[in-house]
Amino acid sequence: MRGGDLLPDERVLLTARQHRVVLVRPFAVTPVAVLVVVVALLLMPLRGELRLFFALAALLIGVLILNLYYWRWRAHEYVITDQRVILNEGVLARFSRSIAIDRIQDLTVYQGLWGRTWGFGDVELESAGREGGEWLHLVPHPQQVRNVIFSQIEARR
Repeated sequence: MRGGDLLPDERVLLTARQHRVVLVRPFAVTPVAVLVVVVALLLMPLRGELRLFFALAALLIGVLILNLYYWRWRAHEYVITDQRVILNEGVLARFSRSIAIDRIQDLTVYQGLWGRTWGFGDVELESAGREGGEWLHLVPHPQQVRNVIFSQIEARR
């Protein structure tokens, strides 16, 4: 998080991105899809140069798709400061939401079997004046995130 995004006298306590598990599916499926397209091109009755052109185009598209998934993952950021919880998203356009720590009324951590095994989960923040909760999806070490937020809530009481 850039220093200009912080309020005066605000300190960053924790910065997290979604767990790397969100990259598993695209990084497994995309190369397989590119391989299937390249094999299909090799079986088609095309001239050699045309076949090579399409194979290279499929490879380039696969690399671009993987880059988009990676940069989307990098741009999705959760920042916990001593005053608020900030959710940043967006590769080209930036979208940011923030919740003041003193408005948070309840925190809930959800972890399934895979989440407990690999160390990720969802944290739901319920705040005053908002319909429904705000979700931090697939956060690494969600109990640590919850504890940092709870410690700031207690410090403000």
